[in-house]
Amino acid sequence: MGYPTSAGRYRIDRLLGSGGFASVWLGHDPELDSPVAIKILGEHWTLRTDVRDRFVQEARLLRRADSHRIVQVFDIGELPDGRPYFVMTYADRGTLAERLTTGPLRLNEALRTAREIIRGVQELHDLGVVHRDLKPSNVLLRSSSSGGERLMISDLGIARTDDHLSSLTLPAGSPGYMAPEQGQIDGAPDRRSDVYGLGALTYHLLTGEPPATRPRPPGELRPGIPPGVDAAVLRALDPDREQRWTSAAAFGNALGEATSEIDTDPLPEPKPARPPRRRPRFRRRTLMITGAGAAAIAAAGAFWALTGGGENGSASAGRDGRWLRPGTDIPAQYRDLIIEAGTWCEMPGLSPALIAAMLKVESGFDPKLSDPAKDEYGIARWTPSVLVSWQPGGLDNPEPRPDQITPELSIPAMGRFLCYWGKDLKNVPGDPALNLAATYRSSSKTVVKAGGVPARFKPYTNNVHRYLQTYRPR
Repeated sequence: MGYPTSAGRYRIDRLLGSGGFASVWLGHDPELDSPVAIKILGEHWTLRTDVRDRFVQEARLLRRADSHRIVQVFDIGELPDGRPYFVMTYADRGTLAERLTTGPLRLNEALRTAREIIRGVQELHDLGVVHRDLKPSNVLLRSSSSGGERLMISDLGIARTDDHLSSLTLPAGSPGYMAPEQGQIDGAPDRRSDVYGLGALTYHLLTGEPPATRPRPPGELRPGIPPGVDAAVLRALDPDREQRWTSAAAFGNALGEATSEIDTDPLPEPKPARPPRRRPRFRRRTLMITGAGAAAIAAAGAFWALTGGGENGSASAGRDGRWLRPGTDIPAQYRDLIIEAGTWCEMPGLSPALIAAMLKVESGFDPKLSDPAKDEYGIARWTPSVLVSWQPGGLDNPEPRPDQITPELSIPAMGRFLCYWGKDLKNVPGDPALNLAATYRSSSKTVVKAGGVPARFKPYTNNVHRYLQTYRPR
């Protein structure tokens, strides 16, 4: 299967972005003489009926919303090779993540933007839909005929409806914007999880960065923010969901009252954004979940994420140089994925240079590595039955076949794994980066028990250390 040139009546012009499960293309509707965005299921997943059903469900949820504040779906179909697709509004001004690469928005623009996003999320909640992955790259920008622009919430790939909120869940969401309960097995996220996401988005809009684990009031980072805004945002970010605003509307009303003296009307044309940068978006040889928890997970699955549409953007050259030394043998086409994995969370020792060094030692950056004797495949040497737990989307997505273990699936999974199990290494002596590398090759329990890198993994970590020195920025 090659690049498609058309989807139904729609001409396909170029790729906008792709992920492990889907791609998004810029298309043209000849009947209406209008650009459109076309989301197409990845070719490796064409015959998986469960994946197809989830893909179509995303389209149905977007269509059901039918709001100008939520990306709209106009058509759905199937390519001649069997891949389903759906046609959406084209966001000609990119994403909010791209806009934020220039720093925080002006105060009135930030508050206006936050309140508009909140209204869109409330519309989803009114339909019984919880988004669960609110972040700047899932807010699209489109020019309007009046010369301004409108915001559209996108990507309902891991959204849940009321009838599924009570079923077992596993970690889902994006670091920096996901509520604490979304990082727990069976955390039962509900609308208040989206309130947390809205609080994190608002914090980012105001300060230029997502909130830390214990965020300072935005006003301490940016003078001029009213105290009422600080209080409203910090309540939305309360780790105890019982203390958060009970709804998106309640949070929006609190922001409105706190900003009544600030002009939040639409602003003139925004300045052009710099090239987009990636926001950080869990591998283990043996997944240590036992007993009833394992049985429940095996029976119920976990969460779905359809990582298409370039929702994480691509790293700019400046950001790339910040994380990885230029002029090395790191393949250019994997650098963004490596940065994504290495900045997934704030973890001692974790860095894009570490991810690159591990990939070099694991496979020499060979995306088609195949080692059936060890049941390990791809650029990061994943075992399929293990990758299913750490791939983007987790256990609700099917176990990939060896030929489906692409870099887009396996490299981000390294960051998920290291961030999840790395927290067990807090008091382990030695180089934190090499302890993480050893954990990847064994388990956090093994490294903790050995008090550092076990002797049998020293050759591996020595090689990682050598390449780590090569790939770190000077």
